Amino acid sequence: LPPPGCSLLQSGGGSGSYQHVILFPKAKLAFCGIPKVGITQWLQFLRFTIGAKDYQSFPHSKPDVDAMRFDTLQEHVQMKILNDPEWKFAAFIRNPVERLLSAYLDKVASEKQAVRQHFQKNYGLNHTISFREFVNYLGDERQSCPLSKKNYKIDGLRGVDWCANPHWRPQTFFCGLSEFLPRFSFIGALDHIEHQSRALLQSVGLWESHGKYYHWVDDKKEMKGSGFCEVQPPKLRDGQELIGFQQRIRRDDSDSNTNNATMNYGKITTEVSDTIYGHSTNSRSKIDSYYNSPDLLEKVKLLYEGDYKLWNLIKDKDSLSSGVELASKLSSVCNSLAKN
Repeated sequence: LPPPGCSLLQSGGGSGSYQHVILFPKAKLAFCGIPKVGITQWLQFLRFTIGAKDYQSFPHSKPDVDAMRFDTLQEHVQMKILNDPEWKFAAFIRNPVERLLSAYLDKVASEKQAVRQHFQKNYGLNHTISFREFVNYLGDERQSCPLSKKNYKIDGLRGVDWCANPHWRPQTFFCGLSEFLPRFSFIGALDHIEHQSRALLQSVGLWESHGKYYHWVDDKKEMKGSGFCEVQPPKLRDGQELIGFQQRIRRDDSDSNTNNATMNYGKITTEVSDTIYGHSTNSRSKIDSYYNSPDLLEKVKLLYEGDYKLWNLIKDKDSLSSGVELASKLSSVCNSLAKN
């Protein structure tokens, strides 16, 4: 295995439904890192656990991470992990409405011109499409799958299926969630990430060893370097304390930057709180302005019907759920098997 540390971008792992399963070997944790559901932070934490000093740098496709991807392992090793009850599979699910908007703001309507142009070039567009246009494309029927170079352009934007871009592909299409839901020991909701991620790490023995010592800064001035090899571990400033992985920043009530509001969109109500892992697109605060008509919201709910079935079971639950528990609620067959 390559040693942890600095590295430039290289090719990622393989593909398929297990492409985004990352492994914490010592804890026997197989974590499903779904794009737009905090995958970057979990990859950074993985690198922190294996001793990478530049763990705050851009983690995707680094050799020390690629070595911990489930789909890069030989088949007999994969089967050993799948069949070993000591290995715990875990995943977090995000509100499908919020996740899709975050993907649009991050990839389609990015503030960075280069990102917007890259998207337009990939999909044969000559302008930045509106959010409604984006959703309409996703609702169109795809002509072929898998995609070929000839039809990758606009046809690649059509359809919400296995061939969809990972950033807006249904969450239940990742990591075997749709095939082996009962195999998952822990499934949580991104809205409850602070205490649920801590509970997960405590369950597998990673909180006391690494989680509570994790330090992260959101100050780009402190993250000096190229973003790849020169980012040094963040230092504690005077008066600072270790917060821990994905824990809320405790601020004085007089801090004008503290955001603790309640947002309503459609029939969904959620508390917005200022945590150490705010989403860079601020999609949650923009829900009302983009989902500005009931028909648009309903269309997204239909497109992501499978995700919503799972999300509705966990969104209001304070504790982590098990895949067996959720499967028994989603399937009469699984329910009868669980009873037996």
